[in-house]
Amino acid sequence: MKSSLTGAVIGIVALITGLTVLDQFLARVESSELHSTAERSYAAGTRLLKEGRASEAIDQFRNAHVIERDNREYELSLIAALTEVGKTSDAGILMDEVLNRDPNDGRTNLRAARLMVKEGKIADAEAYYHRAIYGQWPDNPAANQQAVRMELIDLLSRRGKKQELFAELISLEAEAGKDPEIQKRLAKLFLSVDSPARAASIYQTMVARDPKDADAYEGLGEAELEQGEYPAAHTAFDQAFRRDPNNASIRSHLQTLNTVVEIDPTVRRLTSEEKYRRSRRILDMASMGLRQCISSHLIGGSDEVGKVLTAAEATTASKPPAHITNELAEGILNMAETVWRAQTRACAGTSSGDEALALVMKKLAS
Repeated sequence: MKSSLTGAVIGIVALITGLTVLDQFLARVESSELHSTAERSYAAGTRLLKEGRASEAIDQFRNAHVIERDNREYELSLIAALTEVGKTSDAGILMDEVLNRDPNDGRTNLRAARLMVKEGKIADAEAYYHRAIYGQWPDNPAANQQAVRMELIDLLSRRGKKQELFAELISLEAEAGKDPEIQKRLAKLFLSVDSPARAASIYQTMVARDPKDADAYEGLGEAELEQGEYPAAHTAFDQAFRRDPNNASIRSHLQTLNTVVEIDPTVRRLTSEEKYRRSRRILDMASMGLRQCISSHLIGGSDEVGKVLTAAEATTASKPPAHITNELAEGILNMAETVWRAQTRACAGTSSGDEALALVMKKLAS
């Protein structure tokens, strides 16, 4: 009797053990199947997002996220797709959850920055970009941080935020080392934020490293021209032309330089007569620019702009006085600056179309 009872207990224990093992096995199979399903959904969503089909990608990423709610990759991909189609409220809710769990994660903050850009919250975007730059990156932190800074730089450049852009360029210059591609972008961007001396320094390094680089010589010419270093600019443009004589941009820059040299009224040792002659030509060029601005923007009804233009054109049409002084030339230049400012206000956001005149006016204003 005792032996039978013992056998029954052993059988029950074995049965329970077997059922437990079977249950664990089935659970593992189910978990594996669910994991595979999530991976397939994620892969499909990634493919759809790359193909520009963000709306369809949302469903795939959401399926993956529902199965594995703690998978950050699935969450961030879903946020990216939602952001892409403009569902920023839904994306924001998810983003808050992810940031609450790990506020210092670099990738998460980068995704938050892009969401802020989509919503037009540029100041918030800048803050998240900086958190991403200085956040945690498990793999290739230096490369990822540099890529994020470049994305922030592109944003600031598009927005015309020169002061903030300059600060980021200084940081990037310190981080980037001697990477040729980044150096080339840095030099161009330093020119765009009115820092030609820094641009010239980078271009000089580039031509020393590769004396055959026509683009670097052309950039150096631009930087020297911006600084009013006309002989150095001519040397650089000439070197660029020798290396790429069919380059239309280089030829255009040489022509701009020649015009600037001909009209710059700030050159030392000019006689009063020559300064006056150059000043009248500058006023004439500025008046023509304003006249074209009025025609193209249909702003002829502006009394203030009309009066400025009428006075300028009357001055350029008048006969020069018999006795020319430096004060007369300065008066003409003051009028030219007034015309230039009127054009800048009337045609905000557009190019004057005359690079030589723009360079001279910038020099006069400095």
